[in-house]
Amino acid sequence: MYDLAVIGGGPGGIRAAALASRRGMSVALIEKDRLGGVCLNRGCIPTKALYSHIIGGRGERAGLWERLESVVEKLRQGSATELRMAKVKAYRGNAMVTQWEGEKKIIVRSDDGEEEISARRLLLATGARSVVPDFRGKDLPQVLTGDHAIVDPRLWDPERNQKVNTVAVLGAGVIAIEMAMMLHELGKRVILLKHSDQVLRRLDGDLKKKVVQTLKKRGVPMSDYVRLSEAIPDGDGLLIRGTAKDEPFEERCDRLLLASSMTPVIEGFGLEKSPVRIERGAISVDEAMRTSVDGVWAIGDCTGGAMLAHLAEYHAQAAVEDMTGGVYRVDPDAVPACVFIDPEIGTVGLTEEEAKARGLEIVTARAYFAANGMALAMGAGDGFIKVVARAEDRVLLGIHIIGPEAASVLGEATLAVAKHMTADDLANTVHSHPTLCECLRDACRRLVEG
Repeated sequence: MYDLAVIGGGPGGIRAAALASRRGMSVALIEKDRLGGVCLNRGCIPTKALYSHIIGGRGERAGLWERLESVVEKLRQGSATELRMAKVKAYRGNAMVTQWEGEKKIIVRSDDGEEEISARRLLLATGARSVVPDFRGKDLPQVLTGDHAIVDPRLWDPERNQKVNTVAVLGAGVIAIEMAMMLHELGKRVILLKHSDQVLRRLDGDLKKKVVQTLKKRGVPMSDYVRLSEAIPDGDGLLIRGTAKDEPFEERCDRLLLASSMTPVIEGFGLEKSPVRIERGAISVDEAMRTSVDGVWAIGDCTGGAMLAHLAEYHAQAAVEDMTGGVYRVDPDAVPACVFIDPEIGTVGLTEEEAKARGLEIVTARAYFAANGMALAMGAGDGFIKVVARAEDRVLLGIHIIGPEAASVLGEATLAVAKHMTADDLANTVHSHPTLCECLRDACRRLVEG
């Protein structure tokens, strides 16, 4: 019998398994597909490999796909090595939990047959998948979900995508906007089909305005309140029909990408008949990632909320600490997020709108990269940093960045928000020159000095 069985080999599951093993547990990890989950195989890493070449200019486009596959495979091997070094027993197959309470029993089914394992504890890290809206023709080969579109070389490889000229993207969240902008930079005509009049719904309002301005400036057409009714073959492409603002809508495209949202994976491993509580389509957990069943924890995307690979890793830490008598909690108001577009976005903490909705008295300030020496030297002066602070003491509640290397500048911003630092703390800390992080200092100085 194992001390812990982990179902799901994505970032959260791997982190939980390795950490638990290092804490002295015997651990089994079960993954039905490849290690790394959606993040490594069909999400974060392939997307950023494309982004670095298409937008970041960190490599020639020729041979792009081979380099992408090389990056993904190297990280897969790294995940396998991490588990092996941590002495975690990895199983490849579909997990079916047959006993949830007391001793946990799991049947692992693979091409080689079935094997039953048991464990004292169980951790679920089953991830999420793309939502497929209901319309006629959704199963056509020219229709791709966001979590599979990113690894289709016929869409991204410059040597194989010549027949794809027009791409319709359904959605306006992170996945949709990232893919739309990269495809545009590859010279494709992109049509953005939004479910509402918003883009990147969770972002601060000022950043959203900047993103919309950028898309319009680059000539990306956007339709609001789109509801698709059908997609029918049209030569090698598609004719898509529906409504936009309740008016008839029709467009011709070579590919349709369904990138509207993700939903937790909560079926296929015995959860349907279990006593584990499900709320709003996700596994319900407390702050220690405990489910409603003793000895069962759940982490990452399958618990709903923000679906971020790095958040799943810290959920894993919270769960394993709880198993071993420690205490670690993830502060939901200090979880950073990035959007890899141009200009790049990094954000952490409360937006201005969220702070006001909580009834907080706040002050805000901005500093622009157009006045930053390093940004101008890089030829990347577009964008700004906005800070949101509590009015009474200037404690930083949120920092929102749109500009060059925002994801890197976000590190300092996240530490400041997580540790409840004040604008004065950042403004009075010596920052090296010339650097992009001086822009964050300058935004804080504007709050302090007026």
